Amino acid sequence: MLNLLYEKLKIPDSCYLGRKIFKKHFYELDLNATDKKALSQDIEKITWAYTLKPETINISQYTDEEREYLEIAVIDVLLKSPKRRKRIGEIIQRAIPYPVLLIFVHKDRAALNVAEKRINRSDSSKIMVEEVHETAWLAPEKADGWMHEFLNDFCITSFSFHNFYDFYQDMVQRIIALNCAVHTGRYQLSRNDQEYPEARENAVAFAVSGETSCRLEMLQELEKLQQECEETRNQAKKEKNLGTQVQLNTRIKQLTDRIEAIRAEL
Repeated sequence: MLNLLYEKLKIPDSCYLGRKIFKKHFYELDLNATDKKALSQDIEKITWAYTLKPETINISQYTDEEREYLEIAVIDVLLKSPKRRKRIGEIIQRAIPYPVLLIFVHKDRAALNVAEKRINRSDSSKIMVEEVHETAWLAPEKADGWMHEFLNDFCITSFSFHNFYDFYQDMVQRIIALNCAVHTGRYQLSRNDQEYPEARENAVAFAVSGETSCRLEMLQELEKLQQECEETRNQAKKEKNLGTQVQLNTRIKQLTDRIEAIRAEL
């Protein structure tokens, strides 16, 4: 299954590393007991599979006052248990200062994780994780419909080779598009990425153009509203006061209308 995913990614052999990463590397972070348990009990193996840098692939480095994209690491994590995957992703992303594509593997499923990082303004020698984007579990061998479209599109031949920042942003946008497809039933990139590829020539302008950040904000709002709607439905089922039931049902209708409006915009 992992081989099929790498086959779809189309990473050149020149980038192959295949180096094992020992768990003790991450214990240097400030971890609590639960984090240490997740590392020791949930992970079977961590492999630094590929390194994309100017010496291994024809892509330029990118730096400005806030970002440092000198190379990209592709790391796969074979899990014994998937229950603390999200936290493990946060730990690994925080430990490695480079932009990282994490591929979690559990049985016949895989999940992708990327994180946007910035230079720490109070200590320029440190990198901060700003936003983590991850997919749900994917089954590449059984994928169809919009999942199949995503897997065909999530390959380096579809990404910008202008510089490593643009390259990594193309990963981010495809994962956001996939997470939108979960709600809309269709996989499509934002209009900015589809219709205005020349915007990539200025990485900063592309990053702050608003199209991608707006779409992400809508997705996050949608997921928050869905959670509130579910909680309100559960509350309404238990409520015995008729007046309160009416208020709760009115709120459910408002939430549902807003959810559908956002879904149409995604």
